Amino acid sequence: MEVNGLISGEIEENAFVLTKFKHMDTQSVISRERLEAICNYLMKKVDSGEQEHFITLNDQMPVRINHSEMEELLQELNDIRGRLM
Repeated sequence: MEVNGLISGEIEENAFVLTKFKHMDTQSVISRERLEAICNYLMKKVDSGEQEHFITLNDQMPVRINHSEMEELLQELNDIRGRLM
C-alpha cells in the first residue's frame, strides 16, 4: 500500500519503506519496532511544545521541520503504524 504526504513510501508486511521525506528522495526500511520508537520520540517533542526539529536523511542531510510539520509527520507515522499492526 502506497503512502503519500509529508512522507512517501510503501507499507509492506512488517515494515515501512520510506522513499521520500518532504521534497527529498531517500531510501530507508523502518521496522514496526523502530516506527514505534520514532512515534514515541516525536510525540514527546510535540507535547513539549518544541517549535522546530531537525531530522537527518541518509545519515548526512539535516532537514528542518516546524511544529505543524512535526504534528503532520506524527499523524502520518501513526496511520502507518496502525496499518502495520
